[in-house]
Amino acid sequence: MKELWMNIKGTEKRIVLKEDGKLTELFFSRPTYKQIEGNIYLGRVLNVLPGMQAAFVDIGEGQPGFIHRDHLSSYQASFTPKAEKEKTSISKWVHQGEAIIVQVLKDGDGNKGPKLTGIIEFTSDHVIYQPHGRFKSVSKKMKKEEREKWRELANSWCTKEEGIIIRTNAEGKAVSLIEKELADLQQQYIDLQKKSQNRKAPSLLFEDNDFIGKTIKDIGIEEIHKIYVDDSTTFQFLRNHNAPVHFYNGKENIFSHYGIEQEIEKLRKKIVWLPSGGYIIIEHTEAMTVIDVNSGKYTGKTNFQETATLINKEAATEIARQLRVRDIGGIIIIDFIEMKSDKDRNVILSTFKEETKKDKAIVVPVGFTELDLLQITRKKRREPLTNLLKQSCEACHGAGRVLSAETVAYQLERELSSVSTDIEAVIVETTSNVKRYLQTLSNVQVEVFYIVKEGAPFFELRFLGSVLDAKERLKTLKVY
Repeated sequence: MKELWMNIKGTEKRIVLKEDGKLTELFFSRPTYKQIEGNIYLGRVLNVLPGMQAAFVDIGEGQPGFIHRDHLSSYQASFTPKAEKEKTSISKWVHQGEAIIVQVLKDGDGNKGPKLTGIIEFTSDHVIYQPHGRFKSVSKKMKKEEREKWRELANSWCTKEEGIIIRTNAEGKAVSLIEKELADLQQQYIDLQKKSQNRKAPSLLFEDNDFIGKTIKDIGIEEIHKIYVDDSTTFQFLRNHNAPVHFYNGKENIFSHYGIEQEIEKLRKKIVWLPSGGYIIIEHTEAMTVIDVNSGKYTGKTNFQETATLINKEAATEIARQLRVRDIGGIIIIDFIEMKSDKDRNVILSTFKEETKKDKAIVVPVGFTELDLLQITRKKRREPLTNLLKQSCEACHGAGRVLSAETVAYQLERELSSVSTDIEAVIVETTSNVKRYLQTLSNVQVEVFYIVKEGAPFFELRFLGSVLDAKERLKTLKVY
């Protein structure tokens, strides 16, 4: 059973998806976190790269966006057979300086700009409309008779150039309702074209800033069994759309009241405990994510191999969930507990594959290496949760570790041993641990006065001079 929990009342808006009682996806909206996925722009082509069959387009959002030849509307609109089109260079379909209408498929990440498409898409409750989609499709989840009916109607409503997808929840709805929705989307595109003729590139033509609507579209409202929300306006909106929504009006935050806040807190930690007492450790690096599986508190009841298989199966299930909820993408390496046979490895691989079927991102288990490490790739869909909830540590600059008090004490010793022989005393601001280590070192020839400030090991020389002046200065210096 799928449930949506919505914390909409605050400035930061959050939506959680639960499947069979377990948190599987987490969505955020913050004023400082600008998402442009779904936005439509009049962009300016900066340069064309035939070697990559792609182009970079300035959309006015800082970093230029990236568009592949296959996503250009001019390329898709060509009636040339696909085999011939594959031979043609992107230079035939777009040129530098050209103004083109593009939609953001995926937000940028780090040094990468957003991914763009020229195949524009407009969405309503029951219909997805593509002005240049060139295909007509009906949800396969509908009954056969319904599918045939909607397919015939779609062909009568749209030109050969247009594309339309009739969504699952259109089943049983009035034809007039669906026809009106499509007409509204077609009008949106006409209005967009008119707007583009009066704008200079780069320019924003359409902003898809409906956080709730985009999230529900991403998940699929027809798959949701229950929705819980703490905002009356959102409740009424969902109710008007016949969603199975329940209103929460308690004083305590909805996530705190139902224990969801505690579940989110666990996502900030790199250790995840398994039902048996084993655990996994999730470590992020610039190049990849490494996940280690450990037996932890569980020692088993029979033999080591049965113990390893049990924990590894639990880990495979949990890792699949963690990849979704933390939105971990790229290369992923999993170090399971050692397995002796291919049979055991196949069991774990099958378990993992079955669990990742629930993931809307593309997950590819490449297989086990000679070192018994499972290699995986996962296509990232949104900003990783780690980037949203955390920032780089100012003390360790993102390394995850800081210099030890002993190391800093040795650095301070070297600094003090190099001061001029005219200096009688120094005032040092440092931590109590560094002070303790320094007081055991003998290679310090000056008298040291301390200002203690706790935190990560550090030191700062606040004064150098005579002993008398140092004592006077201590009276004026801020003591922490």
